[in-house]
Amino acid sequence: MATALFLLDTGFDALMLALAVRLGGGRIRPYRVLAGALTGAALAALARRLALGRGQALLLWLPAALTMTAIAWGSMRQCIRHALLLFCAAGLLGGMVLSLWGATGSLWAAYALGGAAAAAAGWCAVRAGHAVQDVQTARMICAYRGHRAVFEAMIDSGNTLRDYLTHRPVIVIAEHAGRKALHIEDTPLRPIFAQTAGGRQRMSVFSPQEIVLEADGMLWRVQAVIALSPQLPADTPALVPASLLGGHTGENID
Repeated sequence: MATALFLLDTGFDALMLALAVRLGGGRIRPYRVLAGALTGAALAALARRLALGRGQALLLWLPAALTMTAIAWGSMRQCIRHALLLFCAAGLLGGMVLSLWGATGSLWAAYALGGAAAAAAGWCAVRAGHAVQDVQTARMICAYRGHRAVFEAMIDSGNTLRDYLTHRPVIVIAEHAGRKALHIEDTPLRPIFAQTAGGRQRMSVFSPQEIVLEADGMLWRVQAVIALSPQLPADTPALVPASLLGGHTGENID
């Protein structure tokens, strides 16, 4: 019975640690998660052996959580935050088991179904993390009135804006960052309007002498205009239309 309980604790501790790591945006390393889970199960077994009361067991929780998360993350940095994430994962898993216990009337069935549900949630979290990592980034080199500037950029498939005058695709960058980088702080520019999720937005637009995009190890000279958005934070990457890469508006210059 003690062995079965130890294995059950290890399995659920592993699920909780994996969920906590994903909730914290970390990478799941199975051997670290397993080592942390075994440590947690061993501490739980020690508490049962010493017949600790509820208050004493509660006092053991924080040191145990700090130790388990330090092992799972491989670092003591942000250990309090990681321990709180473990607490959140424990609440999620415990809530699943409790609700399933009420629905099935069987504690063992609730454990089995709760474990499967937590594993599915962890898998979804991993898939969501991969989707975020799949966002395509790029660098944009822009030349305008004798000045050159380099901007971090991301390929935005939702940017379908075109300039009403030149009919070229529009690359959107933060106004403060763009004006400062290209030394056009006081230069008047013509307006352009765009319908965004926040409503109709007025931006300033100009046509650079050259725009080069570096993406996927390739360089593309593109024909586009740049719009300066006053609503974007200064550290927002340039929003480059996906149509500019490899399409009729782009020229591979490698």
